[in-house]
Amino acid sequence: MKMKNLALAQVRRGERFTLDGVEFVKLEDDLDAAFAVAADTLPECCQFESDDAEREDHNNFSGSHIAKVMERWLRDQHKPIFDATLERPIDLTSMDGMTTYGKPFAVARLLTIDEFRKYRRFIPLTSKPFWTATPWTTLRSPCSNGCYAYRISTGGTVNYGVVYYANFAPRPALYLQSSILVSVETEDEEKVLADYTDTELMDELYRRRRSTYDPD
Repeated sequence: MKMKNLALAQVRRGERFTLDGVEFVKLEDDLDAAFAVAADTLPECCQFESDDAEREDHNNFSGSHIAKVMERWLRDQHKPIFDATLERPIDLTSMDGMTTYGKPFAVARLLTIDEFRKYRRFIPLTSKPFWTATPWTTLRSPCSNGCYAYRISTGGTVNYGVVYYANFAPRPALYLQSSILVSVETEDEEKVLADYTDTELMDELYRRRRSTYDPD
């Protein structure tokens, strides 16, 4: 195996790539960005929200302790990733359908439950269970509880966890600029699609058509 540099736009959905030493999996193209999730969690588990948080909506990802942990991780340890990350809205609809927390803009963010379900076929299992950004209920829900957020186990199952317990790790899910160069693993003897010129691709297409042409 060898590493090859490609523009992120050329990486296929479900393919792994490395940026500033961190391995990601590309999930989707989105205009000038690509949505990607870290292949594994950050090394340390942390609380979703601090015990002494002054606000009441402790399972609101926007402004949470875990959001600050990930932003510090990007700014302090992986500036090239931070510089390539775009601010996009995140849907914080609770599991019971309450939209109290809205769709705030975020840079450093987690997967939501809906995103985990949508891209499940591309998302690898992790070494530690990890938090999602989706709350169980909100303070305006009939159950009225802001102490639980959803998490994913190492086996991929879904459940909720108490936001004050540091039992689950952050797993960044970021919108990255499509134009940045990233590293992908390739076979030594094989070319990837981006290695071929337009002329070579057209020649190969004509060759295949000629080989299957039957005048009768």
